[in-house]
Amino acid sequence: MIVGAGRRPGYRAAVVSDRERCVDLLERGDWYGLYRAAMSWRVAGGGSWTAEAWLMDVCSALLHGQPRTAVRCCDMALTTWVERPGDRLVLRYVRGLLVARHLGDPARAVDDLDAATAGPSWLAALAVEEVAHVREAAARSRVRVPRAEPSPRFTGAHRSAVAPPEHPLPDDGAMPPTWALVLPRLRPEGEAAAGAGAGGAQRTRSAPPAAT
Repeated sequence: MIVGAGRRPGYRAAVVSDRERCVDLLERGDWYGLYRAAMSWRVAGGGSWTAEAWLMDVCSALLHGQPRTAVRCCDMALTTWVERPGDRLVLRYVRGLLVARHLGDPARAVDDLDAATAGPSWLAALAVEEVAHVREAAARSRVRVPRAEPSPRFTGAHRSAVAPPEHPLPDDGAMPPTWALVLPRLRPEGEAAAGAGAGGAQRTRSAPPAAT
């Protein structure tokens, strides 16, 4: 369901404000403030329909030490909201990094990263490099019990009331403006391409679930 469909040019300014607020909170490391700002962007600012606001949810979960919650944010976006194929590949690349590097299950990350190699050139270059490392790590991995399910298909079911998408929409699969801030959180410098052992454990404190 879409609310606020009558919004006019001022709507885009609101989206930019949401982005700037999220960037500020991300740079300050405020996981809960970022969680709330990302939810506001998705629900009231039109961010549910493309990848970028969901990436702020992912970063919030990682700041809070909750990589499984970060994967669930990707899954919610892929199942219910983000339908354009290029944007979906961005989310699948992010999901692959989360599963390989943060959950420590490279074998379950290969499909997402391999899919992302078919994305736009900027994404494909990243995915090709990453999937090569992850395949090697998967061959060495001793993880037998999956730490993540396969990437979900889009259904569009169970949507709640949200603002309409940004107008005009960015190109499908375009690099999100916040990507330079997001990628180092997904792929920290100096970190191994993928965990092969007992990595992926997350802190026990609970994180608020991503809102639809």
